[in-house]
Amino acid sequence: MKCLRIVSIVSILLLFSITQGISAQKTVIPLYTPGAGGTAYIMGGAMATVLNKHIPEVQMMVEATDGTVALCKLIQEKAGKNQPAFGLPDSKVTYMAYKGEPPFAKPIAVLRAIGLYELAGIYLVVAKNSPIKSYSDLKGKRVGVGAAGSGTAQMSVQLINEHGITAKMFKPVWLGYNEVAEGIQDGSIDAGFISGTYPVPAIEQLAYEKEIRIIPVNKGLLKKITDANPFFVRFDLKPGAYKGVTEGASILAFGAFMVTHDRVDADLVYRITKTLFEHHDELVAICPQLTDMTLRNAQRTIAIPFHPGAIKYYKEMGVMK
Repeated sequence: MKCLRIVSIVSILLLFSITQGISAQKTVIPLYTPGAGGTAYIMGGAMATVLNKHIPEVQMMVEATDGTVALCKLIQEKAGKNQPAFGLPDSKVTYMAYKGEPPFAKPIAVLRAIGLYELAGIYLVVAKNSPIKSYSDLKGKRVGVGAAGSGTAQMSVQLINEHGITAKMFKPVWLGYNEVAEGIQDGSIDAGFISGTYPVPAIEQLAYEKEIRIIPVNKGLLKKITDANPFFVRFDLKPGAYKGVTEGASILAFGAFMVTHDRVDADLVYRITKTLFEHHDELVAICPQLTDMTLRNAQRTIAIPFHPGAIKYYKEMGVMK
């Protein structure tokens, strides 16, 4: 809830920086994020505010997209024009983009990592009185799987399939975070996926409006997935983590990190990396959910090459060989 309360503050700060006038010396740079209903968009606003304050020659502009697939393609387009661009994608789908795995027709080999900013859980949410007790109960059900093209959608469908529920056995509905919450509240869907850093604002809000439960991932399957994939980790949700949620649940979590392309100036990336970590207290003051963004976590779940500018800073700090 705190992150939602301060989103207006972020917007005001960004608007103030814009209305001061973007001088000829400033370079306007997009910061692509997933949809506005998730925590990444709010975190992007916090990052842009801090970067615009401490690197005065750049103007970071937050732009919401349909998700990681669209975001990676936009950065590829900017690379082709030799223009700087940054984004906040998820770790799994970015790896797929870099390798050229479906839904990507070709590798986006220009992608370069800067550093992790959050570990986000993939929550399967149902109404408290729902007959759905496990992933196996999704057979024949209407499931909000995430916005079309988003990392959440890609991962949630795969997670359902890993539990033995094939595409023909349930009814996927392509909805964003806010629409999933609305669908669970009004009963137009039976279950829905919402991802984000704990506590997820969309889930907090939904829990205040309707009694809900979080469906756990099968523990054996969870271990199998995390052992085989560097971009996934296990997250244990404690009882009472959300209003009315009395049972704990082990869920799958993925990393979300800042990305750019290999044609962006190394000195600029170095300064951006340095600024974000050295002014981390300012980031957390704007959005407390950025606590995962630490030097210790900087390389977690990231399976693509790092940008030379980021590498330079991490070597200076002694966290990268």
